[in-house]
Amino acid sequence: MKAFLAVSAWFAAAAVLVIGAVVALFRIDFLHQIPILFYRGLVLIAIGEALCFVVLWLGSLRWPFWRLRDVVSACAFSAGLALSLLIILPVTIDRSISVFLLTQMAAQPDRDFTSAELRKLFVEVYVARYEQVERRLDEQELSGNIAHDAAGFRITPQGLTFVRFARLLSAVFQTDPRFVSSAATSRSSSAGERSEH
Repeated sequence: MKAFLAVSAWFAAAAVLVIGAVVALFRIDFLHQIPILFYRGLVLIAIGEALCFVVLWLGSLRWPFWRLRDVVSACAFSAGLALSLLIILPVTIDRSISVFLLTQMAAQPDRDFTSAELRKLFVEVYVARYEQVERRLDEQELSGNIAHDAAGFRITPQGLTFVRFARLLSAVFQTDPRFVSSAATSRSSSAGERSEH
């Protein structure tokens, strides 16, 4: 039982070190020049991992029953946990249409909204005023998935590879196939479904 508690405390300490460091670095706006939240989060996690490794390595020198493999194991565990939290929480909040709609409704909690009103609000505010299409184009260009020239935007070979990978994952996890299909294909499928009914 003591061994279990010791291991739990060791891994918990690693998680607190990494997640605490990432949160603190976000709070002080460290590396704010990285425009994509997910990429910035990855860099901050790497910094947190470096801090965690040093602290735990020093701990292993103080308490020799902790070995280097224990340090590496705890760092790997904390990295996975921090990455999961990054994707589930801040990245989702930063990019979620659902969060945007809920936020707009929360501003007027006693009011009823129709779907048409919310659709109009989404287009006028999220798409037009907040320029979210332009933001995503900038991000994809920075990521190397699209290229921009005088004629406009064009998908790159890397972008095509990502789309194929996204379609594979969509098939495996049974996500909505319309989001990994062309608009023309989605329209044809919808029309076919309506004609059957």
